[in-house]
Amino acid sequence: MSERYSEVHAAVNPDDLQEYPNGIRVQEIEVVFNDDPERPRWRALTPVACAINAARARELAFELLMLAEVAEQWEQAR
Repeated sequence: MSERYSEVHAAVNPDDLQEYPNGIRVQEIEVVFNDDPERPRWRALTPVACAINAARARELAFELLMLAEVAEQWEQAR
């Protein structure tokens, strides 16, 4: 069974910019999933964090936008 988180936050920390000797620069975006803040602490899911690069963030944003469009269409059809 998969766990369901109720909140997601994303942030960019300018201090985390990574510069490599070959001149490539990578700025990661941190994405954190949290449980419902109203849930008792003893039942709350442990927050989960991951870091993604700009290209993956764009892909995720596009997929979320497409899913939002589909969800709105289904909501309006009923």
